[in-house]
Amino acid sequence: MVQTLEKENGTGPIVEPAPISSQQVSSEYNEFSYRPVPVVAVVGLALAMLSSIAIFFWLALPLCLVGFLVSVMAFIVIRRNKSVYSGTFVALGGMLMSLAFLAGGITYQVYIFKTEVPEGFQKINFVQDISDKGFVTENGQTTIHPDILALNGKKVFLKGYIYQTGSLRDLESFLLVKDNQSCCFGADPALEDRLGVIMNEGKMIDYKSGKVAIAGIFRLNENFQNGEREPVFMINGEFFTTRVSDF
Repeated sequence: MVQTLEKENGTGPIVEPAPISSQQVSSEYNEFSYRPVPVVAVVGLALAMLSSIAIFFWLALPLCLVGFLVSVMAFIVIRRNKSVYSGTFVALGGMLMSLAFLAGGITYQVYIFKTEVPEGFQKINFVQDISDKGFVTENGQTTIHPDILALNGKKVFLKGYIYQTGSLRDLESFLLVKDNQSCCFGADPALEDRLGVIMNEGKMIDYKSGKVAIAGIFRLNENFQNGEREPVFMINGEFFTTRVSDF
């Protein structure tokens, strides 16, 4: 109830303010209270965004799973402590993004794997079909493995790494090696680990540090003289690409 008092000079009434209840104060406080987003939710979202690279690099696919699990953990923490934490949509966003990038990465790798080989070419594995077989010794004589001899004259497709020799642009010929470790310590690649590529007339390529693929006719170097980095195995390159799967 509002009470009025007469001023001493008689000019008019003075109105006393109505008392404010504790319930009203509590209601207004809760309306503007701040609930922080837990760190684990922010970490999950950051991992989910970082896992976008899994679309193009399969080695990053596990990062998608880590981002998803961390975001799930954040979601559980937030739901169990609604009065303390906010950030439900942050956790959900991390979960959905991680799953989307995981699915996208797998789909991309499968698509590339199924479409990377040009029509009419036989896909072979540099390590398993050439490097691991290499040469055999029979009756004291070293010869090329029969399975490699059988590839002579066939149209093949295989992946490897360009061996850097100084020239980086407009390469008409180059060495293809089984991995990118042979140059790291200054050693030349072993005879069975290198393959000479001669691009067909009018076709040139630029050096690439990552995995590449070449398609062409496989042949043996009949004039092999065991010179510096001279290859025994050759390919007349018809098709070159850097758009290859990691498998």
